[in-house]
Amino acid sequence: MTARTDPITADVLTDEAYRYYRENGFVRVPQVLSASEVARFRAASEEAMAQHGPEIWGAGEDTVQVHFVAQAWLKHEALRDLALHPAVTRAAKRLAGAPLRLYSTDVLLKPGRRTLTTLPTLAHDDETGLPLDGLDRTLTAWIALVDVPVESGCLSYVPGSHLRGTAHRQTHMTSFAEHRAISDIWPDYAWQPRITVPLKAGDVAFHHCRTVHMAGPNLTDSPRLGHGIVFMDAEATYRPGTEDAHISHMAPGAPLDNENFPLV
Repeated sequence: MTARTDPITADVLTDEAYRYYRENGFVRVPQVLSASEVARFRAASEEAMAQHGPEIWGAGEDTVQVHFVAQAWLKHEALRDLALHPAVTRAAKRLAGAPLRLYSTDVLLKPGRRTLTTLPTLAHDDETGLPLDGLDRTLTAWIALVDVPVESGCLSYVPGSHLRGTAHRQTHMTSFAEHRAISDIWPDYAWQPRITVPLKAGDVAFHHCRTVHMAGPNLTDSPRLGHGIVFMDAEATYRPGTEDAHISHMAPGAPLDNENFPLV
Protein backbone atom coordinates (compact mmCIF):
# COMPACT_ATOMS: atom_id res chain seq x y z
CA MET A 1 0.00 0.00 0.00
CA THR A 2 1.30 3.45 -0.81
CA ALA A 3 0.43 6.81 0.68
CA ARG A 4 -1.96 9.27 -0.88
CA THR A 5 -0.29 11.83 -3.13
CA ASP A 6 -2.76 14.71 -3.09
CA PRO A 7 -0.93 18.06 -3.07
CA ILE A 8 -0.48 19.58 0.39
CA THR A 9 1.49 22.77 0.81
CA ALA A 10 3.82 23.35 3.73
CA ASP A 11 2.64 26.93 4.21
CA VAL A 12 -0.97 26.04 4.85
CA LEU A 13 -1.56 22.40 5.73
CA THR A 14 -5.17 21.49 5.08
CA ASP A 15 -7.44 20.37 7.87
CA GLU A 16 -7.61 17.02 6.10
CA ALA A 17 -3.82 16.65 6.22
CA TYR A 18 -3.82 17.62 9.89
CA ARG A 19 -6.51 15.00 10.64
CA TYR A 20 -4.61 12.41 8.60
CA TYR A 21 -1.48 13.01 10.69
CA ARG A 22 -3.43 12.88 13.95
CA GLU A 23 -5.12 9.62 12.99
CA ASN A 24 -2.21 7.87 11.30
CA GLY A 25 0.89 9.37 12.92
CA PHE A 26 2.53 10.45 9.66
CA VAL A 27 1.90 12.53 6.55
CA ARG A 28 3.77 13.28 3.33
CA VAL A 29 4.11 16.93 2.31
CA PRO A 30 5.30 17.24 -1.30
CA GLN A 31 7.77 19.77 -2.69
CA VAL A 32 8.55 21.65 0.50
CA LEU A 33 12.00 22.48 -0.90
CA SER A 34 12.69 24.00 -4.31
CA ALA A 35 15.06 22.33 -6.76
CA SER A 36 17.80 24.88 -5.97
CA GLU A 37 17.38 24.28 -2.22
CA VAL A 38 17.56 20.53 -2.72
CA ALA A 39 20.82 20.95 -4.65
CA ARG A 40 22.31 23.18 -1.97
CA PHE A 41 21.34 20.95 0.94
CA ARG A 42 22.36 17.78 -0.86
CA ALA A 43 25.84 19.23 -1.51
CA ALA A 44 26.09 20.31 2.13
CA SER A 45 25.06 16.86 3.33
CA GLU A 46 27.65 15.21 1.11
CA GLU A 47 30.29 17.60 2.47
CA ALA A 48 29.30 16.82 6.04
CA MET A 49 29.44 13.11 5.36
CA ALA A 50 32.91 13.44 3.81
CA GLN A 51 34.30 15.79 6.45
CA HIS A 52 32.96 14.16 9.58
CA GLY A 53 32.94 10.55 8.50
CA PRO A 54 29.75 8.58 8.82
CA GLU A 55 28.67 6.83 11.97
CA ILE A 56 27.09 3.46 11.36
CA TRP A 57 23.77 2.13 12.50
CA GLY A 58 24.28 -1.60 12.29
CA ALA A 59 26.46 -4.37 13.61
CA GLY A 60 29.53 -3.49 11.52
CA GLU A 61 30.89 -2.35 8.18
CA ASP A 62 29.33 -5.31 6.37
CA THR A 63 25.96 -5.17 8.14
CA VAL A 64 24.97 -1.53 7.71
CA GLN A 65 21.39 -0.32 7.97
CA VAL A 66 22.26 3.35 7.51
CA HIS A 67 25.23 5.74 7.62
CA PHE A 68 24.66 9.01 9.43
CA VAL A 69 26.22 12.25 10.67
CA ALA A 70 24.70 13.29 13.99
CA GLN A 71 23.93 16.91 14.96
CA ALA A 72 24.65 17.93 11.40
CA TRP A 73 23.14 21.40 11.83
CA LEU A 74 26.01 22.26 14.20
CA LYS A 75 28.60 21.08 11.68
CA HIS A 76 27.60 22.91 8.49
CA GLU A 77 26.03 26.35 8.07
CA ALA A 78 23.79 25.28 5.19
CA LEU A 79 22.43 22.41 7.26
CA ARG A 80 21.58 24.88 10.01
CA ASP A 81 19.48 26.69 7.41
CA LEU A 82 17.78 23.40 6.56
CA ALA A 83 17.07 22.56 10.20
CA LEU A 84 15.41 25.95 10.71
CA HIS A 85 13.83 26.20 7.25
CA PRO A 86 10.61 28.19 7.75
CA ALA A 87 8.49 25.92 5.54
CA VAL A 88 9.62 22.84 7.49
CA THR A 89 9.19 24.41 10.91
CA ARG A 90 5.77 25.89 10.05
CA ALA A 91 4.49 22.49 8.96
CA ALA A 92 5.96 20.80 12.05
CA LYS A 93 4.31 23.27 14.42
CA ARG A 94 0.98 22.99 12.63
CA LEU A 95 1.05 19.21 12.92
CA ALA A 96 2.17 19.21 16.55
CA GLY A 97 -0.34 21.87 17.54
CA ALA A 98 2.03 23.06 20.24
CA PRO A 99 5.36 24.90 20.63
CA LEU A 100 8.43 22.94 19.54
CA ARG A 101 12.19 23.12 19.89
CA LEU A 102 14.83 21.77 17.53
CA TYR A 103 16.41 18.73 19.19
CA SER A 104 18.66 17.11 16.59
CA THR A 105 19.39 16.72 12.90
CA ASP A 106 21.10 13.84 11.11
CA VAL A 107 22.33 13.29 7.59
CA LEU A 108 21.00 9.84 6.66
CA LEU A 109 22.58 7.78 3.90
CA LYS A 110 21.92 4.33 2.50
CA PRO A 111 24.74 3.83 -0.01
CA GLY A 112 23.90 2.37 -3.41
CA ARG A 113 24.71 -1.28 -4.01
CA ARG A 114 27.75 -0.39 -6.11
CA THR A 115 29.31 0.80 -2.86
CA LEU A 116 27.72 -1.40 -0.23
CA THR A 117 24.84 -3.79 0.22
CA THR A 118 22.68 -2.23 2.91
CA LEU A 119 20.22 -3.97 5.16
CA PRO A 120 16.63 -2.98 5.87
CA THR A 121 16.23 -0.51 8.72
CA LEU A 122 14.49 -2.46 11.46
CA ALA A 123 11.04 -1.51 12.68
CA HIS A 124 11.27 0.97 15.54
CA ASP A 125 9.87 4.18 16.92
CA ASP A 126 11.88 7.27 17.81
CA GLU A 127 10.59 7.67 21.36
CA THR A 128 12.52 4.64 22.59
CA GLY A 129 15.94 6.07 21.70
CA LEU A 130 15.41 9.70 22.70
CA PRO A 131 16.97 10.69 26.07
CA LEU A 132 13.99 12.89 26.81
CA ASP A 133 10.82 13.09 28.89
CA GLY A 134 7.63 14.81 27.81
CA LEU A 135 7.32 13.73 24.19
CA ASP A 136 3.59 13.85 23.50
CA ARG A 137 4.01 16.12 20.43
CA THR A 138 7.59 15.29 19.39
CA LEU A 139 7.94 14.47 15.69
CA THR A 140 10.52 13.86 12.99
CA ALA A 141 10.75 15.50 9.58
CA TRP A 142 12.36 13.14 7.03
CA ILE A 143 13.53 15.30 4.13
CA ALA A 144 14.35 13.66 0.79
CA LEU A 145 17.41 15.16 -0.89
CA VAL A 146 17.23 12.73 -3.81
CA ASP A 147 14.31 10.82 -5.29
CA VAL A 148 13.54 7.93 -2.95
CA PRO A 149 11.40 5.29 -4.68
CA VAL A 150 10.53 2.03 -2.96
CA GLU A 151 13.63 0.35 -4.43
CA SER A 152 15.91 2.91 -2.74
CA GLY A 153 14.68 2.04 0.74
CA CYS A 154 11.98 4.61 1.45
CA LEU A 155 10.18 4.57 4.78
CA SER A 156 7.07 2.59 5.62
CA TYR A 157 4.81 3.39 8.55
CA VAL A 158 2.33 1.50 10.71
CA PRO A 159 -0.71 3.79 10.66
CA GLY A 160 -2.17 4.60 14.06
CA SER A 161 0.73 3.00 15.93
CA HIS A 162 1.46 6.30 17.71
CA LEU A 163 -1.82 5.82 19.61
CA ARG A 164 -0.99 2.43 21.14
CA GLY A 165 -0.82 2.33 24.92
CA THR A 166 2.29 2.31 27.08
CA ALA A 167 1.93 -1.44 27.64
CA HIS A 168 2.78 -1.90 23.96
CA ARG A 169 5.63 0.65 23.77
CA GLN A 170 9.21 0.70 25.00
CA THR A 171 9.16 4.27 26.18
CA HIS A 172 12.85 4.54 27.05
CA MET A 173 16.15 2.71 27.18
CA THR A 174 19.46 3.53 28.80
CA SER A 175 21.51 1.41 26.38
CA PHE A 176 20.96 -0.37 23.09
CA ALA A 177 21.34 -3.66 24.96
CA GLU A 178 17.90 -2.98 26.42
CA HIS A 179 16.25 -2.63 23.01
CA ARG A 180 13.27 -4.92 22.46
CA ALA A 181 11.74 -5.87 19.14
CA ILE A 182 8.40 -4.22 18.39
CA SER A 183 6.87 -7.68 17.96
CA ASP A 184 7.88 -8.60 21.52
CA ILE A 185 6.21 -5.53 23.00
CA TRP A 186 3.15 -5.33 20.76
CA PRO A 187 1.67 -8.82 20.19
CA ASP A 188 -0.63 -7.60 17.39
CA TYR A 189 2.19 -5.92 15.46
CA ALA A 190 2.47 -8.66 12.83
CA TRP A 191 -1.14 -8.06 11.75
CA GLN A 192 -0.90 -4.31 11.42
CA PRO A 193 -0.95 -2.73 7.92
CA ARG A 194 2.10 -0.85 6.62
CA ILE A 195 1.94 2.16 4.34
CA THR A 196 5.01 2.72 2.17
CA VAL A 197 5.79 6.35 1.31
CA PRO A 198 8.14 6.94 -1.65
CA LEU A 199 9.37 10.53 -1.86
CA LYS A 200 10.52 12.90 -4.57
CA ALA A 201 13.52 15.12 -3.87
CA GLY A 202 12.20 18.07 -1.86
CA ASP A 203 9.33 16.16 -0.27
CA VAL A 204 9.10 15.87 3.51
CA ALA A 205 7.46 13.05 5.46
CA PHE A 206 6.58 13.91 9.05
CA HIS A 207 6.00 11.22 11.67
CA HIS A 208 5.20 11.21 15.37
CA CYS A 209 7.92 9.92 17.68
CA ARG A 210 5.73 6.94 18.66
CA THR A 211 4.88 5.93 15.09
CA VAL A 212 6.43 2.59 14.20
CA HIS A 213 8.39 2.84 10.97
CA MET A 214 11.02 0.99 8.99
CA ALA A 215 12.87 1.20 5.67
CA GLY A 216 13.94 -1.29 3.06
CA PRO A 217 17.46 -1.84 1.74
CA ASN A 218 18.74 0.34 -1.08
CA LEU A 219 18.54 -1.95 -4.08
CA THR A 220 19.60 0.71 -6.59
CA ASP A 221 23.05 1.86 -7.67
CA SER A 222 22.46 5.39 -6.38
CA PRO A 223 22.76 6.57 -2.78
CA ARG A 224 19.59 7.26 -0.80
CA LEU A 225 20.32 10.59 0.89
CA GLY A 226 18.01 12.33 3.30
CA HIS A 227 17.95 14.46 6.41
CA GLY A 228 16.16 13.64 9.64
CA ILE A 229 15.15 16.49 11.95
CA VAL A 230 13.65 15.87 15.39
CA PHE A 231 11.43 18.63 16.77
CA MET A 232 10.67 18.04 20.44
CA ASP A 233 8.01 19.37 22.77
CA ALA A 234 9.15 22.80 23.94
CA GLU A 235 8.92 21.68 27.58
CA ALA A 236 10.77 18.38 27.14
CA THR A 237 13.37 17.53 29.79
CA TYR A 238 16.54 15.46 29.89
CA ARG A 239 16.21 11.80 30.80
CA PRO A 240 19.56 9.95 30.69
CA GLY A 241 19.51 7.38 27.92
CA THR A 242 21.09 6.39 24.63
CA GLU A 243 23.02 8.79 22.38
CA ASP A 244 23.00 11.52 25.03
CA ALA A 245 26.71 12.43 25.12
CA HIS A 246 25.92 15.97 23.98
CA ILE A 247 23.58 16.59 26.95
CA SER A 248 24.91 14.18 29.58
CA HIS A 249 26.37 17.12 31.54
CA MET A 250 22.82 18.19 32.35
CA ALA A 251 20.95 17.17 35.48
CA PRO A 252 18.17 14.63 34.96
CA GLY A 253 14.89 16.47 34.63
CA ALA A 254 16.52 19.68 33.40
CA PRO A 255 14.71 21.48 30.55
CA LEU A 256 16.42 21.72 27.18
CA ASP A 257 15.78 25.43 26.84
CA ASN A 258 19.10 26.91 25.73
CA GLU A 259 20.51 28.12 22.41
CA ASN A 260 21.41 24.58 21.35
CA PHE A 261 17.69 23.75 21.29
CA PRO A 262 16.04 26.81 19.76
CA LEU A 263 12.32 27.38 19.61
CA VAL A 264 11.04 27.00 16.05
